[in-house]
Formats: sequence, structure tokens, C-alpha cells
Amino acid sequence: MDDIIYPDLSIIILGHVDHGKTTLAKSLTGEWLSKHSEEIKRGLTIKLGYADFTIYKCEEHGYFTEKICPICNKENKPIRKISIVDAPGHESLLMVMLTGAAIVDAAILVIAANEPVPQPQTLEHLVAFKYLGNKPLIIVQNKIDLVTREEAMKNYKEILNLLDKLNIDKNKVKIIPISAINNININYLLEELVNLPKPEKDESSDPIFLISRSFDVNKPGTDIEKLVGGVLGGSLLKGKLKLNDEIEIRPGLFINNKWIPIKTRIISLKQGNSDVEEILPRGTAGIGTTLDPSVTKDDTLAGQVAGYTNKLPPQYDEIKVKYEVIKELFNENEKIQKGETIIVGLYNIISDGVVKNIEKGNIITIKLNKPVLGYKDDKVIILRNINKRWKIFAIGKLL
Repeated sequence: MDDIIYPDLSIIILGHVDHGKTTLAKSLTGEWLSKHSEEIKRGLTIKLGYADFTIYKCEEHGYFTEKICPICNKENKPIRKISIVDAPGHESLLMVMLTGAAIVDAAILVIAANEPVPQPQTLEHLVAFKYLGNKPLIIVQNKIDLVTREEAMKNYKEILNLLDKLNIDKNKVKIIPISAINNININYLLEELVNLPKPEKDESSDPIFLISRSFDVNKPGTDIEKLVGGVLGGSLLKGKLKLNDEIEIRPGLFINNKWIPIKTRIISLKQGNSDVEEILPRGTAGIGTTLDPSVTKDDTLAGQVAGYTNKLPPQYDEIKVKYEVIKELFNENEKIQKGETIIVGLYNIISDGVVKNIEKGNIITIKLNKPVLGYKDDKVIILRNINKRWKIFAIGKLL
């Protein structure tokens, strides 16, 4: 059994569609994270994929994801366990990416060496991640096996130019050339991941668990007495959750024209591929509940928040937000209009709404179709429908 039970870092893999994000995730974790048949059929990642992996070190030959060194066959020492989140790159799934970015500590941005830089989602993902906070970023220049040295260097310079354009400090971003499909230079990426700082987490506050997936894990035809309750997957933002804790999920279910919070009890916990008695705000985790599995199947509760009853952030059907246009993508003088339908993201909750009122200083009031939870000054992501595409337009704070 690994020395490290809990992951101490959660990483998201970002990038344009088909640049090799899911292949890289498989290279690190040993499994395909796109497990849904619809994802496999369409060849793109629709829902967030999760997996934990351990980085091992051979004193002679460096870093690996295997317990046994493939060069000298000696047993490697476990150094760090990491939760990895594979995010969609397809434009219509941008908000799902943001949901993932909200729960992670750092990012790997995958850029294909055989395509011009930046591709549309490369730019949007990079800008969005920049605005989500000062989190570490590693760029992998993938598919180097498909280009000449000269082409790889041209692509590398384009990446540097992009960082300059977005005012991202090049000295703080490591760019690593790899071939994910051929496992080339993955050891250098592992070394960078080992050296990322352990994020400071608040374990003493009331817990806030961001639900990104929800499942019915029972196989069809299972006897009724053997059925287990619904499972929640996601990340603990702060606090701790323990076995037998009573929790509520908000905003809950939409019944008879109103949102009803769900209450349940924790009957199992999993973190770092291990069954545990409590989960901490490190990496991703799974929560087994007493909920009827029909309530959690097919990600019904994805994009909701769980915690102790009456201890979650305030819930709003209408919010007031002061926003700032993302100047790297849009003209700063562009304004959101009264009566316009926009999409907002707060924590991992995504909701569309109509702009009811506008005040001076880029302050808007939005009537939401799905309630959001949040505290004053929490970050709000705003998307606008521009040329029939939802695009990240502004970052705001809750007033």
C-alpha cells in the first residue's frame, strides 16, 4: 500500500480539442478517463474525468508512475499522490471546463506542436485559468514526434509569444516537449509535478464539497437488498467530512417549481484510491450516501454544493455582480445589456439568467434560473452569447 493515502494536489488538464489531453491523462494514470460511451462515440471529453496517480522515484533513474523502476527493476519510493481532472476542449463544453478549474490547485495546458498557436480553446482555457487565481501552470508541447526540430522550435516561440500577449510571466511557466502517446519526456513532467508547492488548505471551517459527478454504481439486475446508495464525486474546497456525517446538497432538486435541498448521510468515503474515515481538502474524493441511486445517476447532481445543514454559503435566486471585461479577449468598452441572457459560474454551479438591472461601474443584477451559492466578494465567471457561441466575457465579484 502507498505511503501517501491522501493526494495533496489536484491538477486539471486543459487545452484545445484533439491536442492530446486524454492521452496524456492515460500516460499519467494508466487509464482512459473518458469512460462514458457517448464520449467514446463522439471522441471528445464531455464530463470531467477523474483519477489519482502516484509519482515514484528511483534514486538512480528518476521519476516514474510505476512502483518498480522499468530500468533497474528495483522498488521505487512513493513521493507524491495527485488527483487529475481531464477537462473538455470542445467549445460548447467550456463551462464544464470552468467547473473543473474551480476545484483544482494547478493546471497542465496541452498544446499540439503540429498546429499553429493559439487554437481557440487553447486561448480561452489559458485566459480562464489565469483569471481563476494565481495557480501554477505547466505547458506541455505535445506530439513532438510528428514535427521536425525546426517546426517544434517555431511552435515553442509561438507559445512564448502567447504568454507575452496574455501578460503571463514566462519565467514561472515551464514548457516541456513531450509525446504523450509514445511516453516521451513524461519523466520531466513528473519532476515538475513533484516540485509544485503543496497548496495551503483550510481544514477547520465548515465543509464545502463541490460536486462534479454523481453516480448510480449498482449494476442492472442487482437484488434490492444489495443495492447501495448514490455516490457523489468532486472536491472538498475546505473543512473535513467524516463517515456518518449528515449533509445537505444545494440547490437540490427542482420540484413543483421550486428548488428543494436534499439531505442525506455519508456511509462511505474514498480518497486517493483508498477507503477512508474522513476526507480532507486535498485532491478529488468520492462520497457514498443513503440517497436513492435514481437521484444521483447520470450526473444529476453535478454542479451542486454539499455541506452541513444550514452551514453552506447563502443561496441566491438573484445576484448583484460587479464585473470586469476580460481585456485579452474583448474590448474593455463592451458592455452587458439589460434584458440580455447570460451564463454565470460561481464555485462549480452554472446557471443562466437575465440581466434585470444595470448600474454605473459595471454593476449588474441577474435573475437566475438555477440558484447559486456564495459569499460576498466570491468570484463570478460571466459568459455571453457572441455569434451563436458562449464565450467567457468577464470576471466579477458577488456584491
